Amino acid sequence: MTILHKAILSAIVSTLLASAAAWADDAPAPAAPALTGHVDLVSRYVLRGITSTYGPGAALGNAGADAPESDKPALQWGADWNDPSGLYLGYFGAMINYSYQRLGDSYSDRGISDFQSKKSVENDLYGGYNGKLGDFGYTVGMTGYVYLNGSHANALETKLALTYGDFTLAAQTLLKDVVWGNKGDTYWTLNYVKPLPHDITLTTSLGYYTYTKEGQFLGSVDHALGVACPAGQSFIDNGCLPGGKPSSRGFRHLIVGITQPIATTGLTWGLQGIVGGDNRYGVKQKNQLVATLSYGF
Repeated sequence: MTILHKAILSAIVSTLLASAAAWADDAPAPAAPALTGHVDLVSRYVLRGITSTYGPGAALGNAGADAPESDKPALQWGADWNDPSGLYLGYFGAMINYSYQRLGDSYSDRGISDFQSKKSVENDLYGGYNGKLGDFGYTVGMTGYVYLNGSHANALETKLALTYGDFTLAAQTLLKDVVWGNKGDTYWTLNYVKPLPHDITLTTSLGYYTYTKEGQFLGSVDHALGVACPAGQSFIDNGCLPGGKPSSRGFRHLIVGITQPIATTGLTWGLQGIVGGDNRYGVKQKNQLVATLSYGF
């Protein structure tokens, strides 16, 4: 999702709601709106800390359907509904600067080389339940990923999270082999959100992955042709490339960001520093600075 990860945005909302509950002993707090929306402009769309490449090391670049999701400014948008019972639903959309349809079709049609036509639009539909157990909060939910102009890209992902104070530990597990992940891949995050003076909010996210090493589209075997990659090469979507071998786990990112509303305009500016970890092939990702401008309603 957005460069302000959904996990971080969710943690910000949880912190604000918890603060409102604490204030209730002193004065009645206004009810939070059940439905909110946002439109965002991001300087680039970096998904889960992958700033350089999804592959084993070949310099494919964004024109070759490689990371990041967009290497230029991108528009994003979404809406969230939260019920006092704890139920929640949401939608997130984003522009992507290449085509998941062309990328997915290239798995069986190796003649495809143009990944800039039929560019994709990401659509995330998510929902679940937020509850409390004593001093702990918990989330049980699921996200469906649907791509306009996509092939072998749509999938479901479960979400389990535990919150204590300003910290949230979450695990999101993929349920299907797709061009961007293998069934069983689990994205772990430890998020910390803290309101600061002058309406500034500090957000941090430590990311880690446990991977399924072999899948239909990612690993060391070209399942479409039924052959293993040569020694020293790994398979990614449509071919064997030289570089790192599939890994079972790895540090993914450290993200530190701040956001601040701009007076009463409804606009919020943000800045994030991404300390890059490794992708699923053990390839180190470069560090990145990303800016955001969001309008909430």
